[in-house]
Amino acid sequence: MRALRIAGKTATEAEISGRVLTHDLGPDLRKGTVLGAGHLDRLRRLVEFHVAELEPSDLHEDAAAVRLAAAICGPGLEASRPAQSQIRLLATRRGLVRIGARAVDALNRLGPVSVFTLVDGQAVDVGAEVAGCKVTPVAVPAAVVEEAERISRARAPVVQVVAFRPLRTLIVVTERLKPKARELFLKAVTTKLGWYGAQVEAVREVARSPEAVRQAYMEAAATGVELVIFAGASSIDPLDPAYEELAAVGGEVVQQGAPSHPGSMLWVGRLERAVVLGVASCAGFGKSTSIDLLLPFVFAYGRAEAEDVRRLGVGGLIESAAGRTFPPYS
Repeated sequence: MRALRIAGKTATEAEISGRVLTHDLGPDLRKGTVLGAGHLDRLRRLVEFHVAELEPSDLHEDAAAVRLAAAICGPGLEASRPAQSQIRLLATRRGLVRIGARAVDALNRLGPVSVFTLVDGQAVDVGAEVAGCKVTPVAVPAAVVEEAERISRARAPVVQVVAFRPLRTLIVVTERLKPKARELFLKAVTTKLGWYGAQVEAVREVARSPEAVRQAYMEAAATGVELVIFAGASSIDPLDPAYEELAAVGGEVVQQGAPSHPGSMLWVGRLERAVVLGVASCAGFGKSTSIDLLLPFVFAYGRAEAEDVRRLGVGGLIESAAGRTFPPYS
């Protein structure tokens, strides 16, 4: 690419045809425009303007951006049209955003291209902007784009949206709720789970006793639900029926406590094919807590391991707006 200064008053069609404008001249003539005879009258009003003459091995910024977007665009996404070399990747389904951070870092080390994304692990709706890419100069060597494509192939998918699964869910509550509190809890929990597409099989309000809790777990195992939400267990009492009875029916606790606030008392268990998510109080469903960071992973993959909880630490300071946004539960 060769940069050229051209005097406006004496500009000729031969001087501008096929060359690319390197700066904005107003809303009617923007950077990146491939010039032709139709632009000549406008350009002759200027003292001077700058263009780039592309080499055969160069790619125009928009062509380069289209190829870059295609390289990083994984399942659940579609690319917008380029606008001055910038393209957005939009979610085509409700799901969990996954970002290949190392691939993004490698791409951004190439220099003239840029890739930028949402936070990994965020839940998004259809049409949400998940990522973008941009070519900084008006043209880049094709070799740069080819290297970007190589990096993306080696670490694919760079950006994707994993669709949520309609998990069959049982809700178990051991707190003794007053009518108003019960109404608020049921509205909050069914709204949140419904946003993910959960099929709520039943809501069981049971006594905080071994027999009652065991019966609830046995129902979950017998009916083959995939998710159990357990509200009201003490997260620090190892003899709470929520834990003892889970073990008694063949399940296990895989993680107690979460590196986040609010919601540090979250606990995670497993019962046959079902994920068990426990929160200390029903009141937690009325606000954003650690469970809102974990639910997208549960509904995307149908599982929750100890490591899924431990990774919540980065961005886990929820009450201080740590760079995450939560689904518009409605």
